[in-house]
Amino acid sequence: MLRFRSPIRMPPSRQAGFTLIELVAAFVIFALGFGVLLQILSGCLHTTAQSADYTRASLWAQSLLDVQGVGETLREGDDSGNFDDKYSWRLRVGKIQPPEEPQAATPPAGNQAAGNQNGQAAVMTPVASNIDLYQLELVVSWGSYYMTHNARFVTLRAVTPDNGQAQAAGGQFLPSTPARRRAKP
Repeated sequence: MLRFRSPIRMPPSRQAGFTLIELVAAFVIFALGFGVLLQILSGCLHTTAQSADYTRASLWAQSLLDVQGVGETLREGDDSGNFDDKYSWRLRVGKIQPPEEPQAATPPAGNQAAGNQNGQAAVMTPVASNIDLYQLELVVSWGSYYMTHNARFVTLRAVTPDNGQAQAAGGQFLPSTPARRRAKP
C-alpha cells in the first residue's frame, strides 16, 4: 500500500532586516551623538587656542619685565607699546613705601611660636632704609576691538637709590626692548 505523505507546510518566510522606523531611530541617535562629539571637540579647540594665547602673553610679559631696571634706572610713569601686530602692552611703574618695621612677636605659652616646630621665635629682618621699592604693573592685551583679552602681571623691584647701574655699564649695555612710547607722568 502506498501511503501518501502530506506535504509539510512551512510558515510563510519573512525577510530578516530592520524596519524603516528602526533605521530612522538609529540615524537620529547617531546624529545626536555625532553633534555632541563635535561640540565637545570644538570646545577643546577653543580652550587650546585660548591657552596658547595666554601662554604667549605671559612669555611676552616675562621678556619685558626681565629687562626693567637692567642697564637703565627705573622711573615712575607709564609706558606702552606693541610686541607685534597682535599683542600690545601697558606698563605702570610706581614707587611704593616699604612696609613699616614689624614689631617683634612674642611666642605663645610654652616658648614655642605658632606653627614653628623648632620652638624658636621668628626673627624679623628690618627693611633697609636705603632701598627703594617699585611696583611694576604690566597689562598685555590682544584680540579684536570687540573681544579684547587682557593678562595682568604685577611684581616688585628693589633698587638702591645710589645704584650706579647705568654708570657701571658705561652706557654700553642697553637691553633690546620692544617698541615703546613714554607717557608723561
